[in-house]
Amino acid sequence: MEEIYYSSISSPLGTIWFASDRIGVCLLRFGLRKKKFLEVLLDAGMTPRADLEFNRGVSEEVNAYFEGKVTRFSSPVHPRGSPFDMKVWEALQRIPLGETRSYQEIAQEVGNPRGCRAVGGANRRNPIPLLIPCHRVIKKDGGLGGFSSGIQIKERLLRFEQQVTRNQR
Repeated sequence: MEEIYYSSISSPLGTIWFASDRIGVCLLRFGLRKKKFLEVLLDAGMTPRADLEFNRGVSEEVNAYFEGKVTRFSSPVHPRGSPFDMKVWEALQRIPLGETRSYQEIAQEVGNPRGCRAVGGANRRNPIPLLIPCHRVIKKDGGLGGFSSGIQIKERLLRFEQQVTRNQR
């Protein structure tokens, strides 16, 4: 079993849990209770170790994000997924704060123009929402689509980011 270091912060959206290995953040979850978060880690074959210091950088960066001081995350991430998932997640990290892209635009960007549903699946499997901003992907018609942490959190993140970018102009 792989050792993973976890911690949490309070945010305007509730508790945010982080888990990192020696390479980067592997998992981020909104609003779970500690017991449930630890179950997720154990089910993934990880040995969880509480460690606030290990995750201090990402915790500070996420807090600064919610203060409107961070427009692009620089914390190292270490997601695990298929080669297609990784391509999608890399594309998501290029979407600027306050902007959105459609599932179709992301599918075209990763070389699979008919892969809108596959992009949706990769978004659903994204282990590090927020840092890999899958909330910035919406339907072609402007509808929000889904979000692994709930549509209300997606909506609040998008509104918050639009407000931050308006205030920076």
